[in-house]
Amino acid sequence: MNKIAHPVQSYSYSERVKRMDKLFYEDSYVKEFEAVILKREEKDGEKTVVLDRTYFYPEGGGQPSDTGKIGSKSVIKAYEKKGEVYHVVEDFPEGERVHCVIDWDRRFDHMQQHTGQHLLSSVLLKKYGADTESFSIGENSSHITVTKEFFTEEEIHEVEKEVNGLIYKNLAVKSYFADEKLISKLPLRKKPQVKENIRIVEIEGIDYSPCGGTHVKNTGEIGILKIKKWERTNKGARLEFVCGFRALEDYQKKNSLVNFLTQVLSEKEEGIAEHLQKLLEDYREAKREVNFLKEKILKEEAENLVKKSELYGGIHIVYSLYEGRDPEDLKMLGKFVTAESKSVAILGNKRGDVADIVVARSYDVDIVVNGFFKEVLRTFDGKGGGSAQFCQGGGSPSRLELAMDKALKFVIEEINKM
Repeated sequence: MNKIAHPVQSYSYSERVKRMDKLFYEDSYVKEFEAVILKREEKDGEKTVVLDRTYFYPEGGGQPSDTGKIGSKSVIKAYEKKGEVYHVVEDFPEGERVHCVIDWDRRFDHMQQHTGQHLLSSVLLKKYGADTESFSIGENSSHITVTKEFFTEEEIHEVEKEVNGLIYKNLAVKSYFADEKLISKLPLRKKPQVKENIRIVEIEGIDYSPCGGTHVKNTGEIGILKIKKWERTNKGARLEFVCGFRALEDYQKKNSLVNFLTQVLSEKEEGIAEHLQKLLEDYREAKREVNFLKEKILKEEAENLVKKSELYGGIHIVYSLYEGRDPEDLKMLGKFVTAESKSVAILGNKRGDVADIVVARSYDVDIVVNGFFKEVLRTFDGKGGGSAQFCQGGGSPSRLELAMDKALKFVIEEINKM
């Protein structure tokens, strides 16, 4: 049964603003509540609503905001500004008194991730002296950046084992506001970023942190924490992790992949890595052989194109239009053509709704290709560029031949100047 909270009393507008309650601090498990709309605002196409009391968590501290419904209208996000919580809505709800519903799946997911992060950060600090510099809950996984620069796989596994051991102890998680006297007595993992209204999230005997986020009541509700990957950054190390239902979903995906590979490769789970490594080595060797043969064929093709090309001012001009060729092959063909002395390549290629062009010249032809290539590109609405010796680009297939003719015109003009 959904946990529902009801307002206790009505106030005047000025009193409501002063008394606006941010109830997500008090109870993260309320899924539905009643509230009174204090104001409606629309700015730059964004509609916002301020309530006299709210359980919608506003984005902050690395945790995304809650979503849900105010009346019949969807809450897209919530944010806090000058002490007020603004609810961004798809449209303004009707009436003054409204029934509000939190998207519980999203809320509980964030509670799992955020409490899991507190445990992870606490363990990393105690085991390695690694402070948590930043934290964020993403759409698919969460991240923290810590001051330790490098982790071995063995160290990561040890951290995971310790964190999950604390999860299975089902430790109590409490939150409360603390005054300066209490703050001075608590073994805080990090210093508060504010000087008043300091809220502490305490994991029984393990972690004490200033935090405004939503959390589970017991660590057991986190379910499990899995570190997916880690990498070095300029600030330390960045760890990507998942908790709870996210971890379950991640395991399901990976298990499906493993089952697929065992069937395709006719291999046991423990032999998949070695099998794939062998396939990769075979593929690389085959690719080297293919590239060698392709290069040999393209060189022969380029030599034949030069032999059959027309001479203009003592320079071979290779003008050739293709369909469906690999653009990399076209590029390589242009380089092999212009490897021959006194040669120019003007090559075009149509690939469905895309066209490629290569304009190049050999080292002993005094033509600055990129001096006129922009004009060639404009002819077929193309984009590209290059050097004085070699240019390439892509544009409209219907105007490719016009672009190639334009390039030919420029080349002949330059040869005439020699």
